[in-house]
Amino acid sequence: MAPSVRIVGCLWLIASLGCGLEPLSPPATPAESCSAAACHGAIENIHYGGPPLACVDCHLGDPTRATKEGAHVTVDTSFNPSTPGANYLADPTLAQLDALPEEVLQFINPADYRVVRNSCGRPMLNGVGCHQTISENSLILNRATLAGTYAGGGFIASVQDKAARYGVVATGDPHVAEHLPNGIIAALAALPADPPASVSDPVGRAWYPVFEQLCTECHLNQDGPHEPGRYYSSGCNGCHMVTDDDGRTRTGDATQDIDERGHVRQHRFTNKVPDSQCAHCHTSHLARSMLARGVRERSNPAGDQAIGGPNRGVEDPQHHVAWGAENYVKHNGELWNYGKQWPFYIEDEDGTNEVDETPADIHTARGMACIDCHNAREMHGDKHMAERMDFELDVRCANCHGRPGELGKLESDAGIVFTVAGTAVGGRGNNDVVFSTGLDGSILQRGKIDQIDHPVTQITRRTDPTLGKYNQRTRMGCELHAGTAEVRKALKAAVNALAATDPVAVAEQYPGLPAGFTFDETPDQETDGRTACFTCHNAWTVNCYGCHISRDDRQTYTSRIDGKVKKGRMTVHELSVVADALSLGFNARGRISPMVGTSIFFTHIDENGARPIDAQPLRSADGLVGEGNVHNPVHHHTVQRQPRDCNGCHPSASGGQDDAALLRAVGLGSGQFTFVDGAGKTHLLDRLVLGDWDGDGSWDDPVAMGLPEALSAVQAVVGTTHVARSTVAGQSPPGPLDKTTINRVVGNRVVPQRPKSQ
Repeated sequence: MAPSVRIVGCLWLIASLGCGLEPLSPPATPAESCSAAACHGAIENIHYGGPPLACVDCHLGDPTRATKEGAHVTVDTSFNPSTPGANYLADPTLAQLDALPEEVLQFINPADYRVVRNSCGRPMLNGVGCHQTISENSLILNRATLAGTYAGGGFIASVQDKAARYGVVATGDPHVAEHLPNGIIAALAALPADPPASVSDPVGRAWYPVFEQLCTECHLNQDGPHEPGRYYSSGCNGCHMVTDDDGRTRTGDATQDIDERGHVRQHRFTNKVPDSQCAHCHTSHLARSMLARGVRERSNPAGDQAIGGPNRGVEDPQHHVAWGAENYVKHNGELWNYGKQWPFYIEDEDGTNEVDETPADIHTARGMACIDCHNAREMHGDKHMAERMDFELDVRCANCHGRPGELGKLESDAGIVFTVAGTAVGGRGNNDVVFSTGLDGSILQRGKIDQIDHPVTQITRRTDPTLGKYNQRTRMGCELHAGTAEVRKALKAAVNALAATDPVAVAEQYPGLPAGFTFDETPDQETDGRTACFTCHNAWTVNCYGCHISRDDRQTYTSRIDGKVKKGRMTVHELSVVADALSLGFNARGRISPMVGTSIFFTHIDENGARPIDAQPLRSADGLVGEGNVHNPVHHHTVQRQPRDCNGCHPSASGGQDDAALLRAVGLGSGQFTFVDGAGKTHLLDRLVLGDWDGDGSWDDPVAMGLPEALSAVQAVVGTTHVARSTVAGQSPPGPLDKTTINRVVGNRVVPQRPKSQ
């Protein structure tokens, strides 16, 4: 049966939108067998505004036929076991989806990226489609390609350098420019299921199956894993069609099995994407959707002892409080969510006190959603294919909150105004600006989901002594760390002038500085502050030290790429997940930011139980091996209004600092997190650099020598999978802090912002 395609609904929509004319009255709805009461008569309208679409506009089929067999494109291929037929695709692989005829896949899911050009992004009148540009751009985003994930994963195991070469599917940028800017690429090849011949290193070849087991799991070219909290549909549906954690439908469509898992909540698109939808993917490594809620992953308390390793790792706090069972879903008789079994996640480090050591992000706590910050360019792209997600990010704290001396511009780096997208009656899009000005001159942001006007603090109003909202601590922190060269120069000149006339007053008027403190930089040495806002305002920073991954050839797995059953199942053992272990480094913008460890050690167990690779640290493509191995810059999404204490990074003039925390913060290593490899060598997992601060030419032991006053030399011992976004002269590439920065950090003595008892 050749499917007939009705485009009445979309043609009317394009006529009203694409020609600039006033909306026309929609034509009479064509008779459709789909809407018969015995079939899908009570199903929800896919569009919540604008003209109704005929079912066949998206799904194809023949609406004039009276039988299911005649009206449907297919009756024997389905993702749902309740649908009769011989071709039930349970958790289909990339190869299975690629093999489906386009009309069959479009019938099952019109929003799948393989067919979206024929549905959501179909060009019609004068080449204008419903969502043509958005559809084309979404196909080349990292959420679809995984280009950065594959490049980073290959880099840490010497499979390749940092250049993005592979994607989930072969992809080309249709808008590629003649001269590609930094971070933009023209094409990606499909990731081979088996290691290419160019991968000659035995560790790299043994490691390679990690891609088709652990990496190729969360992207928009296939449905999410069929597990509680991880159900989502491929393509546009992955965000715009909400799926509940239990994967059950709440539709009015009588043909749907409400007890069957793997369904969207309702047959309805939404632009108001809830945080729960984002969490279906963003609960993997570090689980930022969890951190924003004040919840973190736990350590594997058994460490790697299950495979005979000597490492146990850091135990979870004795009095921790597990995230409540009500947040999990009953699955096969047990409670699960996001691929973890209850009680896995931790919501409080110590249930015996009244302090929440891991509070929810202030934006989340006040009712704001992920979509209130992350804009359309980040979600849908801008006609260019980036090799990493870093190059797709468009929003920073300063876009809304400004910086010392500057109000927030209330638009993204690319100049995109923050709006809430909707569809008005008659089919016209409305994109209302979310920012407004209060009667007192304050900036307000309307939440896209909670519809509440949230006040947006303007940093410059907190750092200007002439204004009523002036706060001296804010001035000291923000101007010194993030101010322009001129702002920093003026502040330092004022401190030095006061120290010359009244040394004691320095500590009183400039909180954080000891009495008599002076700055030694000359004006011509001054530069812009290079510390990211969230470095101080991320109130807690989860880190994972010591991840041991084992491959066991005595066990099999099914490849997510080609669907073949292969030997060599991978298992992950997270040894030490801790809630507040701050390490600093440079991010892709050249700013100082928190770093998160990816300290991976690898064991390969062959079919006979022997270990050709025994708990060995991976060697990155730039030759760095052992110690912390790879540390990447990260925004934890744990922002609080009150920043962390200054003495978490700087020595304390009152003598109250924690030397181990300071050593870890600057990357020298605290000695608290270690891993013993198969050869018996001990690795410091929070060591990012080797330092020589007595000038004898040898690397010193930070644990034995304590906090240095100055370094004679520094050598990076970890890599980063990131590449620099900026090519501005003088900005350090992504990675550990350099010698000059380390010495500035440990050389600036400050006092705590608040008593230790608080």
